[in-house]
Amino acid sequence: MKYARKDVEYRLNDLQGMIYAACQLGAWCFDEKKTLFFTTAPHREEYHMLLQLGGCLDAAIEKKDLPGCPLVFSGAMGLGWIAEWVHRSEKSSLLVILGPLYMKNSSIDESMQQLDRHGLSGHLRREYLKILGDVPFVHGESIRNFAIMLHFACYEENLSRESILFESPAPPEKDLPPIPEKGEDAPAENDLERMVSHEEMMLRCLREGLAPEKDKNDYQGELQNFHLRDVLRQIKDNLIIFTALCARNAVRGGVSLTAAKNRESHWICRIENMTSYGDTPQMVQKMYQDFQHMVLAAKDTEGLSRAVRDCREYIRMNYTNPLTTEEIARHCGYTEYYLTRKFSREMGMKMADYIRTVRLNAAKVMLLTSRKDIQQISEELQFGSRSYFDRVFRQEVGISPRQFRETRGLGEGKETT
Repeated sequence: MKYARKDVEYRLNDLQGMIYAACQLGAWCFDEKKTLFFTTAPHREEYHMLLQLGGCLDAAIEKKDLPGCPLVFSGAMGLGWIAEWVHRSEKSSLLVILGPLYMKNSSIDESMQQLDRHGLSGHLRREYLKILGDVPFVHGESIRNFAIMLHFACYEENLSRESILFESPAPPEKDLPPIPEKGEDAPAENDLERMVSHEEMMLRCLREGLAPEKDKNDYQGELQNFHLRDVLRQIKDNLIIFTALCARNAVRGGVSLTAAKNRESHWICRIENMTSYGDTPQMVQKMYQDFQHMVLAAKDTEGLSRAVRDCREYIRMNYTNPLTTEEIARHCGYTEYYLTRKFSREMGMKMADYIRTVRLNAAKVMLLTSRKDIQQISEELQFGSRSYFDRVFRQEVGISPRQFRETRGLGEGKETT
């Protein structure tokens, strides 16, 4: 039986809704030239790449003379795919695929080991760990059921389980080029430099008692490749290293050595008890915030009231946003008149001056640990114009932001004016 391409797509749209609800499997549709017509799968680019890397797409293309016969492929990347050819005419056919999925004898570790052979950077390893974590594990009987459902959607006929073929294709003989950084055409920045810069920014913010930049506050501990077979063990080792660095910088931020080491031991025990990759973001965020609050508490001097401490913490956590004394007072639960005068009396400076000082400290961190131009830093820290930022920075530090970056940075952030 032959169907038009739109008929198959409509049938698949009905099928994929049921299958995705049951097992999060996406649907794909290709022609004989491997042109992708549509997909309902998440992470489209990454899964498409994995389909090719495992040799499954080429293997399915070679089976185009087997209409009406579902094929289950277990590729070199450790991922499974369910495929079937639908012949529209003697010269035109469509390849329909469901997947990816993990089978009984496959694992994320196997996939990552294969991906490492293609020159993954540390950043991409972290991204692919997240992506592969979304791939469902499906046992053999369910795989057969999905293959039967796929066949029915394409041909409207029932099929016996014995008609389903299982294949294990070899990877492509010709190696594919290294997997590119997502969304980048040019070669990525040296990954080690990026890792060090990102980590240093987080640690500087920690010891200064500042919240990290908004686009960096989801840091999960950079994944260095220790070439371990156990991927979860490698993640834990990286997080333990980052925890130790946070503890050390908390001490530099004013936390007592004993308190910092106790918290370090606490978080290392929690990291060791992790059982899945999905726990990583929450674990790192809570650990980092814990040390951050310790630093903020240590920077408080004796005699400060609760109102002023709350005010200081709110400013340090929101300095990249427009701040007004009215907003801060409302958040802390006091009138503007009361809080501004209490703050000035206890801190010896106006609240506006304190906000400017916090932003200038953040500017120093950003100048030394990012490649953002000075105008962008000025805008993100609510200084507005470049000229005003230069004037305020020079009054506080004694030199311009550009001179500060060139004389105290590592040289990579120099810019022309």
